[in-house]
Formats: sequence, C-alpha cells, structure tokens
Amino acid sequence: MRVFFMILTAVCVIGKVNSMSTCKTLDLEMVRKKRIEAIRSQILSKLRLPKEPEAEQTEEDDEIPNSLLSLYNSTTDLLKQQQEQAPTDVFMEQEEEEYFAKVLHKFNMTANENDTATKSKSVSMNFSMADIRTSVGDPWRLTTAELRIFIKNPRIPLEQRVELYQGVGPSARYLASRFITNEMKDSWVSFDVTKTLQTWLKPSEKDQQSFQVRVFCECDHASVDNQFMFDISGVHKGRGDQQILQTMTEQLPYILTMSIPQNVSRQLTSRRRRSTDAKDTCTAQTETCCVRSLYIDFRRDLGWKWIHKPTGYHANYCMGSCTYIWNAENKYSQILALYKHHNPGASAQPCCVPQSLEPLPILYYVGRQHKVEQLSNMIVKSCKCS
Repeated sequence: MRVFFMILTAVCVIGKVNSMSTCKTLDLEMVRKKRIEAIRSQILSKLRLPKEPEAEQTEEDDEIPNSLLSLYNSTTDLLKQQQEQAPTDVFMEQEEEEYFAKVLHKFNMTANENDTATKSKSVSMNFSMADIRTSVGDPWRLTTAELRIFIKNPRIPLEQRVELYQGVGPSARYLASRFITNEMKDSWVSFDVTKTLQTWLKPSEKDQQSFQVRVFCECDHASVDNQFMFDISGVHKGRGDQQILQTMTEQLPYILTMSIPQNVSRQLTSRRRRSTDAKDTCTAQTETCCVRSLYIDFRRDLGWKWIHKPTGYHANYCMGSCTYIWNAENKYSQILALYKHHNPGASAQPCCVPQSLEPLPILYYVGRQHKVEQLSNMIVKSCKCS
C-alpha cells in the first residue's frame, strides 16, 4: 500500500499528460505486408504444417465431400449465431485455451423410437458416444459442444418454453431451457452441452447416451399447451407421402464439437480467456489506438490454393498512438524503478496491441485429404494500449 501511494503521488506531481507513446509510427503499406507475412506463419503453425502444402490441379478440381461442407457450414453458422446473441462480447473459448487449431466434428442423432406425433410432450435424441470418443479422445480435449435442433412449422400463439434434459425418464437431469416463437421458423436452436459431453466421454460411461426435450407447462396434464406447437426436424415426422418428403429434406439434430487435436500434449494448453472493450474501428482521421481493417485474400495475398473456404477473411490489426504517463523531462528514476519492479514483463512505453480476438473456421486439404479445423485468435476485434 505504501508503494502504491508513492507511485500515485509521483504521478500527480508529473501533472497533465503532454506527450504520446514513443512507439514508432510505421508506413501503413509496410505494416500491412508485415501483418500478412505474420498471418502466413501463424496459420501454418496452428495447423502444425512445416511448410505450405503444394496444390495440384487435380486436387483443386476434386469435389469436396458433402459431410465436410456440412461441418464447415454448421461451424460458421454457429459462430454467427453466437456473435449476434452477444455482439459486444468477444468469442470466448474455454479458460485453458489451446494455441493450435481446434478439430471440428459433427455427430448426427442416431435412430430413435420417438412418438413422432407432436401430441407427445417429450422427445429423445440418441447419440453414439463410442463414435464421439473415437473422434475427440479424452474428456479434457473437448473445448466446446453444442446440441443443435432445427425448428419447423411453428404454430405458437405467443411463445412456448421447452427444456433440455441429460438422459431420459425420472432420472433425467435438467440442463437448460429455450423459448420458441413463430419467428424461429426454419432456424437452428443451440444448447451448450460441453460439460455433459465431457462426462459422457469418460470410459466408464455408456456407449449410447440421450438428450430429452420436454414441453414445459404449468397446466393440466391433458392441456393442448402441454404438447409441442412446432416440429423438430428429423424427430417429428409426418405420415405417408408427407413423411417421405420430410425425410428427403430433414435436418437431423446434431452435436458440433471443437476439441484439441489428439497429437497435442496437454502441457501446451496455456492461454487464458480475456475480457474486452467495445470495438473501436479506425477512420482516416484516427490517430489513437484503434482497429485497422485488413482483408486477407488467400490466393491473392498469400498465393495459397489449398484453403477452399473461406476465400479470405478480415484479419485486421491494431495501430495508433497511446498516451504516455511520463514526458521526456519527468522520467524519474525512482518511479520507473518501482514501475519495473511491479510490472517486470511490461514496457515503460505503452503500445497499441490486440485486446480481443475471434476464431476462424477453414476447410482445406493436404495431399488428397480434406479437413475442417478452427483457428483460434485469428480476427482482431478490439485493441488496447499496453
């Protein structure tokens, strides 16, 4: 406490700030080129590639499997949905964050024995944990798991609450609830099931596990309000010709997982999640620390043909001056010594650096093998002086 007051007193004596950071102002084109080269190295490093894959003409013409396209599209849809729900928040990965790319997997619901009529008040969704264990590995590798259901034919007067349970029957455990409205027609609804899946990934757990969706109603058991007023695609099915048509266009419930690759050691997980300030985008007149827009086209800027989707992305970078608490005439040695003692890893001259970042899903190929992975911390969303 005594040291704190010494620093506070010294800062007050220094008075009003009258100088800016001494970090050098670089030529924008030079900064852009350096940023592009840094991104080149960063992507290869995150994908654990020693060098750029050599693209062959036959590989470029190869048709991408529908399962991988579906996995990539599901991942990008989920990211967009999360950003829309919390536009001022940074995409948060779990606390023990992995530097390398996340491996993405999509697991469709297996066949079940639901009463397919919407008159039922609950439906179950079964999943093969044997398949998920094979793909994900140990429970600690799982960083995110989302259960997603597709809403069809809502006929709800106002809204209807549904609840998600782990397991089925009397022993089922409540997980979360959602309110469904008519505006949610033909859209996905997501539930975070990360903790549940981490439990089910343990070898001692069963190879077949189920989620149950129930209609919530504080009403008479036989009331119409105690029945589904919408359809879950792939679960509620029609009859006869209608059922055949639905089967052709159905969107099965599925679990989307993001996990640490099985060839990466647990000791490499190190980074902490971070909080953020609102995004402050640079304008032509901005001189202070801000986010400067930078779009990377994989073919034009990096000369890469081996990344199929996306064709490019807004990487962005931080640039601008930062207020400097000491001017040239008042760099008292005692103050600097105290500052350095309490902040051994910090610079005495603050610079503009990334504050919050978002991930980037990519669909790429190495040799003749297509892959979908998510690269963490690739898109700069806000900056800070540090």
